[in-house]
Amino acid sequence: MTLKDDVNSLVELYGTCDPEQILKNLGVAICNTDLLPPGTLAMKVTSDEETTIGILDNLSEYTRKFVLAHELGHVVKHANNSTTFYRAFMSGYDIPKIEAEANRFAFYLLLSGLELNESFNKYDFVRSYGLPEELARFVSI
Repeated sequence: MTLKDDVNSLVELYGTCDPEQILKNLGVAICNTDLLPPGTLAMKVTSDEETTIGILDNLSEYTRKFVLAHELGHVVKHANNSTTFYRAFMSGYDIPKIEAEANRFAFYLLLSGLELNESFNKYDFVRSYGLPEELARFVSI
């Protein structure tokens, strides 16, 4: 199954493309905090088959939505791994494979709620979420 298929299945199953709602439906606890390591926006911790996502509580609405969509990608694709090393917008070209995959998953999810046309611009889309333009390379339609 492709990432896009995974996203479409989740959206169909839960009737929403809201990452926070999907995470709650999956039984993932979301903990708002200001106690993450410097430069860390969120982290997924899995222990004894229980998953919790810690997320900075001062993120903008759109950045929070992207970060939760990214973490949902880890829940779906990297279920047995804790992903505690996601730093603020790892956007360079030397980014771990699982982070790149979670970024692509997040953008598929966020795009699934939109009707796209020929005027769609992935750079404008990425900027609208308060994200660095370099992350546009993970956007596919």
